[in-house]
Amino acid sequence: MDVYMEATLGPRGAAERGAAAVSWFHKALSGPLAELVRQEERAESGVHSGTSIRQSEGSRRTHINHLGRNRSRLDGELEMSPDWAVTEFYGEDVLARVECSCFPVEGEWSRFVVALQAGMSRLSDAEYCTALVDFFAQALDELNPMFARIERDSFSDWSNIEAALTRDLDESLPEGRDFLRGYAWVTVCPQELAVRLGGPQSLAASGVFHRVVPLRAGGVLLQASETLSGYTDQVMERVFTVLAPVLPEGQPVPDPAHPNLRFVLRDASQVR
Repeated sequence: MDVYMEATLGPRGAAERGAAAVSWFHKALSGPLAELVRQEERAESGVHSGTSIRQSEGSRRTHINHLGRNRSRLDGELEMSPDWAVTEFYGEDVLARVECSCFPVEGEWSRFVVALQAGMSRLSDAEYCTALVDFFAQALDELNPMFARIERDSFSDWSNIEAALTRDLDESLPEGRDFLRGYAWVTVCPQELAVRLGGPQSLAASGVFHRVVPLRAGGVLLQASETLSGYTDQVMERVFTVLAPVLPEGQPVPDPAHPNLRFVLRDASQVR
């Protein structure tokens, strides 16, 4: 897989988390993963799905095969706010996955993921990349995310800055509305930090971003370049410069354990 989309939500009640999980899966399965859903319905296509769910109460696990025939069952399990749930589509290899999970760090932080295999041609296709960003904006519009990103070839729970500064999640999650957790081709900046950067109009006026989308419930989506393949080092440098005032200070250091995470090798505090 070569596209990774992740959103982090702050602490909220189980019912809210369950509703958010149902919404995330629905939008993913009818958006970027819709073609895989259709292929699974055509039995001759060789695409299959499998879902695994671990519920919060006790150690109960649920496994669901063939999503198309069991969508309502999946919704019911997600509404119960599981500790972890993942649906994978696979042929000879894993083609995509949609996931939700909880981090019990000073509250129940939630993480929502879509990962998929796009291929080089699609990474350079403006229409395809626009559809990915449209999905992301719609999926997050009512969720007030603390942080969200779309990256290429990066599948770590850590963001680029967390890895580069060795910031543990039990440190960075509680501070997620005080410092931006990272930056990428698409970055969602929480409302509190967007205000410190001058708000959506100021961010758009900077000329750095291809697209600036205010989210209805809070936060601003920032798309750095028209396509994922167009997110060059020069583009990343400009994004870093604009976002530096809300990034954590410290000298980033490459981590061999996370070779695909991209970042500028400069201390954000020296840019402010």
